[in-house]
Amino acid sequence: MANSKRKCKSCGEYVRVFIVTPKGVFCNFDSAAKWGYANKAKGKAIKEKANKKAVKDLDKTSLKWQHKQTQPVFNKLRRLQEFKWFSDRGLEPVCTSCEKPLGNDQWCNGHFKSVGANGRLRYDVKNSYLQHNNNCNKHLSGDAKRYELGLIARFGEDEGRGIIAYCEENNAPIKYTWQDIETLRVSFNKQIKELTNKD
Repeated sequence: MANSKRKCKSCGEYVRVFIVTPKGVFCNFDSAAKWGYANKAKGKAIKEKANKKAVKDLDKTSLKWQHKQTQPVFNKLRRLQEFKWFSDRGLEPVCTSCEKPLGNDQWCNGHFKSVGANGRLRYDVKNSYLQHNNNCNKHLSGDAKRYELGLIARFGEDEGRGIIAYCEENNAPIKYTWQDIETLRVSFNKQIKELTNKD
């Protein structure tokens, strides 16, 4: 079988005269070099993809990434809980700060004590209530004074002042781990599913 044909790994041609390398059989040096350069680029792409995945996996363990994923889920949960609170009482939802219905704005989950000011209360239901997104939350920086008055008007003097005191006093720093935040997100998603289940 000295004259048997072999298939070139680069061009796919069957040839009688060939070059054998540790990487395979080639019809000539040019084909071997061409295959080597092509696979170098392919290998580089595979390596880059693996690196991107490693970075993405690393991101998932960062607190910043976890908060970025969890905050919108918590905000959605709180809006749903607020709508249910009003609905259960036969009331139209109103903004905690200005005590007006939706109008031409949109609803958001407004924090009494901002996330930047008090990270401990970031995911605390006693610190977040329905608020106009633009008119009261963004443009008036949460409108803290009217927010206080709104809590008292909504819950009554004792309970309203109790919520305010809780938020004012509960300000010790908290050290979340990424697993803590991930666990919170799973819990929030489960509660959202329960609230939106139409059974």
